[in-house]
Amino acid sequence: MLPNKLHIWIGTFMFILVAHLTALSAEGQDSRPIVRVSSPGSDTVYSMPFRVAQEQGYYLEEGLDVRILAGVRTGPSVQMLVAGTVEATQTVGTTTLAAILQGAPLKVVMIFNDKPSYWLYSKKSVRSFADLKGAKIASSTPGSTNDRLLKIVLEKKGLDWKKDLLVIYIGTSDVRIRALISGAVEAAVLTLPGNLVAEEAGFQQLASFESEVGALTGGVATGEPFLSKRRDVLARFLRATLRGLRFYKDNREGSARIMAKYMNIPYKTALGTYDTGIPVFVSDGVISEDFQDKVLDFQLKAIGTDKRIPRDKVFDFSIIKSLGPK
Repeated sequence: MLPNKLHIWIGTFMFILVAHLTALSAEGQDSRPIVRVSSPGSDTVYSMPFRVAQEQGYYLEEGLDVRILAGVRTGPSVQMLVAGTVEATQTVGTTTLAAILQGAPLKVVMIFNDKPSYWLYSKKSVRSFADLKGAKIASSTPGSTNDRLLKIVLEKKGLDWKKDLLVIYIGTSDVRIRALISGAVEAAVLTLPGNLVAEEAGFQQLASFESEVGALTGGVATGEPFLSKRRDVLARFLRATLRGLRFYKDNREGSARIMAKYMNIPYKTALGTYDTGIPVFVSDGVISEDFQDKVLDFQLKAIGTDKRIPRDKVFDFSIIKSLGPK
């Protein structure tokens, strides 16, 4: 049997190869510039600006053929960007920064949210953080944003996550909520709409991570070739995506309908998801230089490195800023 890591790398390579060959075939059949966007995991609130722009026809109005590749895991999502098989990715957190630190010519060019929307839910028998000793907690992947937030909160509450409990990495929020409901774990880090499902099922919110500054979970990262050599196409893509973000911020009912379609949830649940999540979204696609520094501080700690990096090596909001106000 091949080692598990080798299986993963072979699978990732084949996924990238197929995506690249498919893209080359498609390029010759359509005169519109193709922009491929990798979206980690299934569709969530953080992919909605893309989906809104797609549904509202904003990409078509810019003369673009935008293809959203949902379901790609965070690591392969960034690998595809580095390999040039996608032009952009929704991944703007620690995985992208780690690639930049290793020399990958990537930049974060747009931001969707300035606060994380993650919550820790637990069984009713877990009345406090002290009750988590010896418990199993479901997280996504080591070093991910929600995993780093979980460990920060546990440490603030006096728990040693290496000794006092067991963090189990089992993937996306929908998998984690199923693990919680089945009793396989005592607690789980959830995002929208998993937290609403947990509440309806009788689980309790033990902590909210929204107050933890510096965690980014949605936006646009791209590579230097797209940023410098196809800047006009990138500007058109970002203009349409910004319109999608603003529609999402301003149109509750319309956004909920699109969420229900792509997140495969009832319209009523989509409305609740929208109401809970919308406060973390920005409206202009950028964050201040001070906040950029806080993001870098958070992400560098999450990666576990003492390296420092200038903000202009990670962020480039020049195109978004040039698009002007609403």
